[in-house]
Parts: sequence; structure tokens; C-alpha cells
Amino acid sequence: MRRALLITIGVVVSLVACRTTQPPGTENAMPIQDPAQKEEGQLVPAEPPGPTGPLIVPDPGADGGTPP
Repeated sequence: MRRALLITIGVVVSLVACRTTQPPGTENAMPIQDPAQKEEGQLVPAEPPGPTGPLIVPDPGADGGTPP
């Protein structure tokens, strides 16, 4: 009896939880902008940012920025 009640509650909760939150008529909406258009200002640069080689440490025994 408990098992049947828990299964029934689970089915009811899953049906309520899986309902869509979109307002009616959303599936028929037209896009604001043509999807084929691309924005020129958002292109990714060809080379990655940052240093081109390893950073050179002047003194390996120096403590990063502590005055002498």
C-alpha cells in the first residue's frame, strides 16, 4: 500500500515538475534578427593573448617583491 502511494505521488510530482514554463504561443514566435547574420565585432582573434615565451625570473633566490 505504501509503495503504491509513493509511486502515485512520484508520478504526480514528475508530471507537475516537467510542465513547460514558456507562455502559450512561444513556439510560433519569429526571431528578432536573421540567424544568418553574424556580428563582426565578436570574432575570436587568431593568436591567443599572453606572453609568447616563458617569463624570465631575474634572481631565482629572490622573494617575490620583498624589499631587501
